[in-house]
Amino acid sequence: MTSKSTGSKRITSQDVAKLAGVSRSVVSAVLNGTPGIGVSERTRENVLSAIRELDYHVDARARGMKTGRSMTLAAFGDTAHPLFMRLLEGMQRAGEAAGYHLLLSSPGRGRPGEARSELLELYQQRRIDGIVTLDDTSYADAQWAQAVREVGVPYVSVEGYAEAEGIHSVHADYRGSMETALDYLRANDPGLGAAPEYAEVFSASHGGRVNEAERQRRQGYEDGCRKHGWEPVVSRHRQQGGRVDWADWCRQRSQRKPAPPVLVNWSSAVPDLYRAARACGLSVGGDLRVMAADNTIQGDVLSVPTLSCVEIPYADMGEAAVANVLRQAGGEAGPPSKLRLPAVLKPGESA
Repeated sequence: MTSKSTGSKRITSQDVAKLAGVSRSVVSAVLNGTPGIGVSERTRENVLSAIRELDYHVDARARGMKTGRSMTLAAFGDTAHPLFMRLLEGMQRAGEAAGYHLLLSSPGRGRPGEARSELLELYQQRRIDGIVTLDDTSYADAQWAQAVREVGVPYVSVEGYAEAEGIHSVHADYRGSMETALDYLRANDPGLGAAPEYAEVFSASHGGRVNEAERQRRQGYEDGCRKHGWEPVVSRHRQQGGRVDWADWCRQRSQRKPAPPVLVNWSSAVPDLYRAARACGLSVGGDLRVMAADNTIQGDVLSVPTLSCVEIPYADMGEAAVANVLRQAGGEAGPPSKLRLPAVLKPGESA
């Protein structure tokens, strides 16, 4: 395995091994997930650090000829969706470290099942080595799961198959994220005597249906309230055409000073809330303390005041999904597993 040239010298895996203080087989194990060679997390980080310092890149064509692999993974999702783009960030990071390329595949209009089937055909043609899909949190298609098992393709669903067995999947800990948010709000205001209101935004296009992520969030909110001895307070808000009308809610809130904080499930609804609050004479971070249970649009630092939030770690989920697929390809993954990653607390000025 070789890399691009640096000056007149081509950087090899032997150079990486020397800098990291390990054998060449350990470098190979980190890059390929080689069965039978255990690598500690500290050693793995040393190898990855050496790879970055030397700007080492795997010669995918040479390795593909040697291993019979295409050195390509398929990423299935909607590129217009910000969550998928965050997922790709982590997938690319993990893929590059292992010398893999990503093939993007879209569900297409009205043909998601057909698009998925095409990925199975690509695997059988040895044009991809595995598949990662970003699914709705309620997704659990038994027919697709059966097809994956029959073909034997290394596969991970991100967010899907939360309650179904037989498929490797990576999830966010939505329930835990709400408890993290409530703990933060309580720590920020030790005298808080009533529960922060949970403003549950729902999409009109979904007919008011609640998916698995929102059920987990609601459960986490209720669990967290019980832990602090609070009575839960939940309001529901309709999002239509990407907008939420907070005017009446803010007018009612303007009559309650001081009032407990509000915890909004979707950060995409917060800009409308900020505007409505100011129209009612409420200062965000003062009269109205706001926190979001996600940071999908990455709007925390762009908001004024900056938005307090708990961020769902989609980039880390993408990285974990690729690592799992590569373990499957190397025969090391074991039985189908479910990995739940904690949300990341990002304090701001709004709460």
